[in-house]
Amino acid sequence: MDRFSNEKVLVVEADNAIGTSIATVLSEAGYEVSTDCREGMKSVLTFNPDAVILGTNPPQLDCCDLLSEIKGSERTQNIRVLMVSPGGSGERTRGLDLGADDVLSLPVDPHELLSRVRWQLRSRRTIEEFRQQAHTVKENQDVARQVVAAVSEERRTFRLGVIVALFLVAITGVAFLIFYHRTQQQNTRVYAAITRLQTGMLTEQKLLDRSHRTVEEAQANPSPAGDSEKRQLQKQSKDLRSQIAAGNAENTAGLQGQLSSVENRLQRLETEGKVAQTITEVCNGRAGRTKNT
Repeated sequence: MDRFSNEKVLVVEADNAIGTSIATVLSEAGYEVSTDCREGMKSVLTFNPDAVILGTNPPQLDCCDLLSEIKGSERTQNIRVLMVSPGGSGERTRGLDLGADDVLSLPVDPHELLSRVRWQLRSRRTIEEFRQQAHTVKENQDVARQVVAAVSEERRTFRLGVIVALFLVAITGVAFLIFYHRTQQQNTRVYAAITRLQTGMLTEQKLLDRSHRTVEEAQANPSPAGDSEKRQLQKQSKDLRSQIAAGNAENTAGLQGQLSSVENRLQRLETEGKVAQTITEVCNGRAGRTKNT
């Protein structure tokens, strides 16, 4: 049995004896054979053969028309057509010119028939393999183009993402610089305020210390001139009061004026003493609070 027994052959022959002989040889070789060609091209489409053995004078069907239909249709153009001609080389040449893939002369030798059929089917398989490979290559090319397009799109998306990220980083950097500048300004103002407060506190402390030293010096060295003047004024006031009480009316007015002047002076001295005492108390109180702080 032939190793290509799964392949199909349609026999279209007007002479029943020749048709039956050819079909028998092919069937015994393992091919699936059909001789049903009554509906012409419809029979070809229904059986879908790999090869057609076409006699030159099939009944009620012009072989040239069937050959043209088979080779002219995209669905059947790959079917191998072998013509069987009763004539010589001229008839065979005419069959090849009409589009047949091969032409055999009658009477048909079984071995030659099988050899010719095998060669045509092998050629058909090779062409089919090439077409399948070409189709696979085309599909791979399409897939490759799709991959390239996808990669290009991914690159564009990546570049866009990088640009957006850089833009966000730039905005963040600018915002940070503005915030840092404002923070530095605020810190500078705060440091200046602290410095002013510290300077003021030191100045106040110096003033308090100076006042405290002045008070301590005044307490340690009371002014003898001030006390002496006060005692003198008190003595003058007492004498003037005695003179006024013992004197006549003519000198009373003058004595009253002197007494008033002495009293005013004495009062000023007492007032100044009280003010000095108050200042001393205030300075002592601030110095105590400063030390506690």
